[in-house]
Amino acid sequence: MPAGYTPDRLPSDRPHPLDYSSDDYAYVERANPAVIALLRDARTSAASFHVLDVGCGAGAHARALGELDASVRTWGIESNRRTASLAGAACSAVFAGSAEQWLSAQDKLAGWPEAFDAVLLSDVLEHQADPLGMLRSLTKSPRLERALYVVSVPNFAVWYNRARTLIGRFEYAESGLYDRTHLRFFTRASLARLLEYAGFRIERSLCTPSLVQAFAPILRMAFERDVQAGDHLSLFDSGLYRGYRRFVEPVETWACQRWPELLGFQLVVSARRDTRGAP
Repeated sequence: MPAGYTPDRLPSDRPHPLDYSSDDYAYVERANPAVIALLRDARTSAASFHVLDVGCGAGAHARALGELDASVRTWGIESNRRTASLAGAACSAVFAGSAEQWLSAQDKLAGWPEAFDAVLLSDVLEHQADPLGMLRSLTKSPRLERALYVVSVPNFAVWYNRARTLIGRFEYAESGLYDRTHLRFFTRASLARLLEYAGFRIERSLCTPSLVQAFAPILRMAFERDVQAGDHLSLFDSGLYRGYRRFVEPVETWACQRWPELLGFQLVVSARRDTRGAP
């Protein structure tokens, strides 16, 4: 070990970020406003609009979509069984398992739609060892082949990660850009290449702001007790969060849309299968 080197240390009462002995669900959930905007604009005049939320968590997007329009019905897939049970309060139904398991069992699931209008992959692809294979598997399902795909991933090129990397800092965390379960990292360009290679044509591209998000680890501590109690959606009912959504987020979003490669925290795109043939 080099002379003078002092490794970062964790308090003795805190688990190491790479300790996988616990499978607790550690996320404070909020609906991604860019995701909601893309799905809102994709709604049709049909009596119902069916969304398959892959990796639905505790149901943050399902709750927000239901409040937006009663005709939007969200069906979830969630591999964390404890969290899948929580999502049932917001989703029409939740499959407790992986996307691969859902694909194998889909024809045996009673009451599920024969076709979905949209597939949501919000903060999912970065957790996959083979994101390309996952996309290809989903599009092979007759229920999903005509759907609009809305994909959100963290932006590895966001400004504060560039600064941290420049000074040699990278530590895993419970959530966020440095989530300990992230296996893949994306920039705006690499996400576009992945989707195009998987046979998609991108329709719209948005981002979520990163200015307040840079302080998320500090803000998260205010909700730690709620998370441990199983209330992963407590952020929705916070007065501070409502004030942020009303006064701060619009300004942040405007600024980040000017330079999404640098200022965007989450990169969000909508895409459809390119029926003209793979690139």
